[in-house]
Amino acid sequence: MSRRLLLALALALPALPAYALRCPDGIVDPGAHKAEVLDACGEPASRERVAIFPRRPILGGLPGEYEYLGLPVVAEEWVYEFGPQRFRRLLRFRDGRLTHVETLEKPR
Repeated sequence: MSRRLLLALALALPALPAYALRCPDGIVDPGAHKAEVLDACGEPASRERVAIFPRRPILGGLPGEYEYLGLPVVAEEWVYEFGPQRFRRLLRFRDGRLTHVETLEKPR
């Protein structure tokens, strides 16, 4: 493929925020409801409930130092596997809304 064609294709695609997820039937980003994610992405490969400990960086502290803000909250994590040529994606939901999209390693 020529460089001009590749550049034209790249410019034609809509730019997505780094945290958005392109699924087979649409694009989802934080704030989307679980039903919207299911419509756009289908059923996840796995679902799991996890405890998340809210935290924030310590003011004036070293990078990576956090203080914890009370009791853990329950979140739901979904993992999507869109095929061997794409990275797996971890989606985290709180109160039924997408809060986090993370790229995982490729499946082996």
